[in-house]
Amino acid sequence: MSDGERRFKLVVHYDGSALHGWQVQPRGPTVQGELERAAGRLAGGRRPVLGAGRTDAGVHACGQAAAVDMPSSWTAAALAKSLNALLPGDIWIESAQAVPREFHPRYDAVSRTYAYRVGTAPRAASPFQRRWCWPLAGSSFDPDRAARAAEVLPGLHDFRAFAKAGQPGRGCRCRVEHAAWRKWNGIGVVFDITANRFLHRMVRYLVGTMADIARGRRPASDMTRLLDAEPGFVTSRPAPPSGLFLARVNYAEDMRHVPRGRNAAATPWIAATFAALALTPILAPAQSASAPAAPASIAESRTTAIVRAARRVAPAVATVSTLRRERVRRIRFFENYFLPFRETRGLGSGFVVDADGTVLTNHHVVQNATEILVTLPDGRDFAARLVGSDPRTDVAVLALEGARDLPTAPLGTAAGLLIGEWTVAIGNPFGGVFSNPEPSVTAGVVSAVGRHIVSGGDEGVYLGMIQTDASINPGNSGGPLVNALGEVVGVNTSILSRSGGSDGLGFAIPIDRALRVAEDIARHGAVRRAWTGLEVDAVDADGFGRSRGVGIARVIPGSPAAAAGVRPGSRLLQAADRRMTTPLDFAAGMLDMRVGDRALLVLEGLEGPDSVWIQAADVPSSTADRIEIVRDLQVVTVNPAIRAERRLASSYGALVVDISQALSGVTGLSPGDVILAVNNHRLRTAEDAARELRRTQQRGRPFVLVFERDGRTIRTGPLEWT
Repeated sequence: MSDGERRFKLVVHYDGSALHGWQVQPRGPTVQGELERAAGRLAGGRRPVLGAGRTDAGVHACGQAAAVDMPSSWTAAALAKSLNALLPGDIWIESAQAVPREFHPRYDAVSRTYAYRVGTAPRAASPFQRRWCWPLAGSSFDPDRAARAAEVLPGLHDFRAFAKAGQPGRGCRCRVEHAAWRKWNGIGVVFDITANRFLHRMVRYLVGTMADIARGRRPASDMTRLLDAEPGFVTSRPAPPSGLFLARVNYAEDMRHVPRGRNAAATPWIAATFAALALTPILAPAQSASAPAAPASIAESRTTAIVRAARRVAPAVATVSTLRRERVRRIRFFENYFLPFRETRGLGSGFVVDADGTVLTNHHVVQNATEILVTLPDGRDFAARLVGSDPRTDVAVLALEGARDLPTAPLGTAAGLLIGEWTVAIGNPFGGVFSNPEPSVTAGVVSAVGRHIVSGGDEGVYLGMIQTDASINPGNSGGPLVNALGEVVGVNTSILSRSGGSDGLGFAIPIDRALRVAEDIARHGAVRRAWTGLEVDAVDADGFGRSRGVGIARVIPGSPAAAAGVRPGSRLLQAADRRMTTPLDFAAGMLDMRVGDRALLVLEGLEGPDSVWIQAADVPSSTADRIEIVRDLQVVTVNPAIRAERRLASSYGALVVDISQALSGVTGLSPGDVILAVNNHRLRTAEDAARELRRTQQRGRPFVLVFERDGRTIRTGPLEWT
């Protein structure tokens, strides 16, 4: 947080019926994602929102706590009102409150209260009730049996049996301060529970089991047997998410004013009962019977923050195996331009970001893969489908076929990372060398943030990266970089090395950027690039090649920059809260902007104001009229804006924006290529390309293409339509 900002605590209500849970993920709208989008619009740039905890898809809240940093000009009342004006109808900010900058809604919480509604009356099936409860009308639900089952829950217990299958062994002991059933306005009953911590789906498993007890399907004594972790004894199916509400997040300063006992006053949505809490340390897993128990102080000292972080994330880290078909490289000039394929294998890492099998990894891990196999640490294999990838940011999204209820990696934010804080890199270095599927863990610190790495060629440019000295080796690519809290803050991507192994210079993509890319891929099928129409260059370079500033080299006519009044020759001092030292700083800022984001540019040399607001638009190539030449091949005409956007050498021709893999194999073309000529007929526009290629196809004649790729002009040998 900068000195010109302040932190606000938010109390959030939401109807989770149409939301994919709290945490940002690429599969659809989430509460955190909508809050960040609204806060970003108000602040003119992305604003991470911290939450007190995750809620699953379909779960509701009427007391979720969150925190966001905003410019100090905002007041709490104005922030709540403005957010509510931008948020969708199923999310509402009850209140905003300025808090100390060190406040964290999750780690400062001393307890949470959940409520679960079960509808036992016929009107629970009404469409005005059933989306917010579990309708069990006509099921002979006995509230007294449910109440007796809940009586054993208060106290410190191991709730391992009530955790979702596959939870990491990071400690399953929770202190329950209150657990009881109460009547619900003639519609049914509500189960209220307050505890210092909750396991994944713990409340739903508790309610599902107690509902079976209330319906006479199992005895009340089963609750005690489950708490005792009796071998082979399992819970009932979890209750559906529709009846679950996060009612309140409790903080130490709140507890002095919380009513105690079972007769606390109820809110219009949920009555929640609170009690003063004493924080209980998370205990280590029980020792085996054959080994003597270590003294508590020694066991606790071994279970460091790094151990807990690794336990929390490692179950969701996967090995990504690929098969590729690559063309044999031409050695002699007179050999055919296209030679036969050969099959190669590749290995990398990835991590699961939702329970239905969405995996994040690197683009270069799955590039040109014909088959992808993902292996989890428990040994399960899943065939994976490439949802989409982005070479520029090196992010790819996979979907695992037939996956459900998978362990997921908790996602954090790279915003506010501290130089020197602990980091953990998890992945599968040297893949096939090790026989077991469990990932490797290495530890280090954050060495730097915002690093720009240029290693030659566009694919060797990485912008705004996290640098760490945690050992990253071949095979780690795509795995998570984790902070000491056990949250993913980056995607391990590259190393700088003289030997090919780890030299302590590892780099990770900030998780905020990776999630934005993944969300675009899931929603639009590709990344929506932000475009301002600005071109910059370095100024004040010294004899050592170091630049000390960024200048406006060109403004594309009709672009957002031109509309904002930016003129060439001005010096760019700051863009979107980022100080400009080199042109790569500007490129990194553009990489993190979204279409529609507003950014403040601070300029020197203008005759008028020294700062202007600019709103990013879609890149010109995405909005230009597309011409479909043949099936599965679309092109657009190169114009000055597209030439500047793609940094093309050619000022004319047809830019390939979409082509199928099969047609790419026939023609050798890829997205981003510019077709310049067909059979020596020079092309000026996309229409020219369509006319010439259709003519060769209709006449069944061979053809030769001339196209630009990466600034080079390539001429193919004779090609034929198949």
